[in-house]
Amino acid sequence: MKFTYFASILTAGLASVAYAVEAPIPGYGVEDLSWEVQTTPGGPKVILNGTVQEVHEQLLAINPNYEQEFAALNADKKRELTFEKRDTVTCYQYPQANHIDVEKGIKYLRGVPGQPTNGPGPNNCGRVSCGYNAGIWWCNDNTFSKTLPSFNNIADGAQVVENHCWRGGNFFSGKCDHADHWSVIVKGERC
Repeated sequence: MKFTYFASILTAGLASVAYAVEAPIPGYGVEDLSWEVQTTPGGPKVILNGTVQEVHEQLLAINPNYEQEFAALNADKKRELTFEKRDTVTCYQYPQANHIDVEKGIKYLRGVPGQPTNGPGPNNCGRVSCGYNAGIWWCNDNTFSKTLPSFNNIADGAQVVENHCWRGGNFFSGKCDHADHWSVIVKGERC
C-alpha cells in the first residue's frame, strides 16, 4: 500500500514537470534535476524530480508533517557570502527578477535536505527554483554528472549573485561561475 501511494505521488510529480522549459543560456540543454531527500528526519532517502517548489509539494504529499518535523533542523538565517577569487560573477545579462522573490527561492533551497544531482554537460542546466517569476538555475559544464554536498551550495551561489548584483532597487539578475565548471543563474522567469 505504501509503495503504491508513493509511486502515485512520484508519477504525479513527474507529470507536473514535463512541460517545456527554455534553457537560460542559448545552446544549453535543460535537465530535470533529481533530489535525494529524506521524507522524515533520519528516515530513508527517496529520489524526487523538479524544482524545489515541486519537490516540496511532493514531500508534503508523502509526509504532511514534513515542515514541522524538519523545522528544528533548518535555521532561517540569511548568510552573508562573498564570492571567492576562483568564482566569476556577471550581472544583468538576463531578464531581471524581484530580489524579494529570489530570497524566497534561496530560503526554499536552504530548507531542503539532501544532495542535488545534475546530469552530464557540458552546457546542461536545471531549474532548481521557480516562484513568483524568479528563477534559480544550476548549470553543469562538466562532462560528467555533478552531485553537490547540499542544496545550500546552490543557495549560496544565488546569494552571491544577489550580494554582488542587487544594487538596492527591486530587480536584478546574474550568474556565478565556479572554477570547477558549474554555475548558478538568477533571472526573471515565467513560473
